[in-house]
Amino acid sequence: MTWYKKITWNKKTVTIGLLIVFFLAIGITYTIKNNSVKPKEVTIEKATKTTLTETTTATGNIEAKYRNNIVLNSSQKVLQIAIKEGQLVKKGDVLLVLDSSDYQNQLEKLQINLENANLTLNQMVQTGIAKEKSASENSLSQAKYTLENAQRKYDDYKKKYEQSEALFTSEAIAKNEFEEAKKNVEDAATNFKSADDSLKNAQNTLNDTNNSSEGKIANQKNQIDLIEKDIENCQKKIDDSKIIANIDGKVIKIDAKENQFPLDGDKIIIDDVSQYKVVVDLKQYDALKVAKGQKANIKIKGSTNSYSGIVTEIGEFAEAKTTSGGSDQEYKVKVSVVIDNPKEEVKGGYEADVQFTFKEKEDCIAIGFDGIKEDKATKQKYVYVVDSNNKVSKRYITIGIESEYYVEIIEGLEQEERYVLNPPESLLEGDLVSKGSSGKTSAKQ
Repeated sequence: MTWYKKITWNKKTVTIGLLIVFFLAIGITYTIKNNSVKPKEVTIEKATKTTLTETTTATGNIEAKYRNNIVLNSSQKVLQIAIKEGQLVKKGDVLLVLDSSDYQNQLEKLQINLENANLTLNQMVQTGIAKEKSASENSLSQAKYTLENAQRKYDDYKKKYEQSEALFTSEAIAKNEFEEAKKNVEDAATNFKSADDSLKNAQNTLNDTNNSSEGKIANQKNQIDLIEKDIENCQKKIDDSKIIANIDGKVIKIDAKENQFPLDGDKIIIDDVSQYKVVVDLKQYDALKVAKGQKANIKIKGSTNSYSGIVTEIGEFAEAKTTSGGSDQEYKVKVSVVIDNPKEEVKGGYEADVQFTFKEKEDCIAIGFDGIKEDKATKQKYVYVVDSNNKVSKRYITIGIESEYYVEIIEGLEQEERYVLNPPESLLEGDLVSKGSSGKTSAKQ
């Protein structure tokens, strides 16, 4: 009996012991599991109150506001160069002189041709054509006189014929007399017809002479007009052989060499250095915000100097531009910004960054642009907020103006609240986060 009780007590003890071990095991397992969850490393920043400026920056090339681009004639040799690169010139200054000897010779020949053509015209008017007309007028007068005589003779012979016919019928004259009278009237009729034809021919000849004379004179005058136009063109080529400046400015390029023929495309370039402008291409979204007279900040690449500028021109249409990747196109508008008080370092062709300021707002709560994500389904923007226990939660926000790196938060975040900057795709609501060991405000994932 004693042995049995002893055994029973031992079983009870064992059971209690096993239960204790079981619960200890659960506790240890839970503790181990909890201790195995490490905070995720992310970058953590605070929402701060600041002044935000909405801007955009575009890169373009500096150009002179006005440019005199003179392409040289490759068929004319350069005789003299009167300027050098970098020299300041005034409008109307002679830049170089081209060989115009061929044009001079051509001009002399044309002037001789013009003189001869005028002499020929005078001879036509005063002598040759006048003689032709006078001869035709004389022929017409003679033809009229001949026709009048033929008419009188015909009338006389006709009257005699009628008398002879009456006498022959009454047998008062012989037949041969009647036949003679008949022949005379027939001959007179033939002569009259011939004289009439001669008169018509004389009249036609006079008309032709008049028409021909007018045509010859008109043709000669046309020839004179053509020669005078050739002389005018030739004189212009001689005048154009002296290349002059069309604007006040600086000579920035000379391709010519003395006693040599220019190559195709050789030129002289003069820039109006009193004003320079930067021409940039702006996306439609930004171009809609730009207005003439708007101020801009200009930074020449490689220079430590900054310049202010004014928008003077906005393109009337958008051009398709290939993106940097080369696969897509986007439409951009050309905008010109004139540089205020450019220094000597400013030169045409230099690259410059132009910053346009659209809006500015003080005392607004802002976060880094990379802290914002967008819900694919609702298109709502949100951030991951970090609470005091370093646990993240998803918070929808309303944004305002944007600067290059920061965005205004109108609703959803308070000043000094912490958020995850550039959250990884693996970050989920409820995850624990911590700062990184790199010294940056970052945390592990």
